[in-house]
Amino acid sequence: THRIYLVPHVDSNHTFRFEPIFRDLRDGDAPIRIGRFANGSAVNARSTNKIAFDTKVLSRVHAEIWSDNGNIYIRDTKSSSGTFLNSLRLSPAGSESVPHKLKDGDIVQLGIDYQGGMEDIWKSVKIRIEV
Repeated sequence: THRIYLVPHVDSNHTFRFEPIFRDLRDGDAPIRIGRFANGSAVNARSTNKIAFDTKVLSRVHAEIWSDNGNIYIRDTKSSSGTFLNSLRLSPAGSESVPHKLKDGDIVQLGIDYQGGMEDIWKSVKIRIEV
């Protein structure tokens, strides 16, 4: 069992804010699905395999995190605005990425900041991984 913490990576005043989230991962368990889910009620409860963020730059199912052979992996699940690991995009828009190994201190960014019109500003989610 691995405990993974998803901690906000704050690099400016425009950072998307969220409470730190942790999950216990076991080899063979269903992946943790990260995205913008429609029914946001108890999605971030530790008893679920879903983590939701309220920002429109995320796809409904944006990325997955899982454990295999004692390692933790992330994969972009065909998101339109991208998943980035230490500033490198994992796959082109609409394409599933290959698995990428996560390590302590990695920075994961979900989506890219978007500004449409005068007031609509949707922020990407920047996460520091702690294992």
